[in-house]
Amino acid sequence: MVTGLNNIVNKLKNSTKGLEAKAYDVIKKSAQPIVSDAQAGINSRTGNLRASIGFVERNKRYKSAVIIGPRTYGSWKGYHAYLIAGGWKRQRYDGSVTIVPPNPFLARAFDKNKTTVKTSIEKGLSELISKQIKK
Repeated sequence: MVTGLNNIVNKLKNSTKGLEAKAYDVIKKSAQPIVSDAQAGINSRTGNLRASIGFVERNKRYKSAVIIGPRTYGSWKGYHAYLIAGGWKRQRYDGSVTIVPPNPFLARAFDKNKTTVKTSIEKGLSELISKQIKK
């Protein structure tokens, strides 16, 4: 009986190899509309912030997590995203103050696409799991 149990455990271990990477790809593909809408919701002079919005490199600890936001590493220049999203006061040398209103581009993109992304992730992961079970 122990031999049979070991075979079952080994088969389960082998069947889940690469499953996490495939799940990440499914989630990333499903979340692409949020990235597109977030990029479209930015009025940018230089285009640096718009170009920096995307999938942030994931932490080794959370391999299947997808993080969408401004990228600030490498050649990406999304450092000022928090100013655009939250607004700020601009004070000039002459003492005049201009209030720049917030533009919550990421929140709008998420709210607009959350139901379609959720259903797409559920469908993609269920297909992935059913393929994995058939193996």
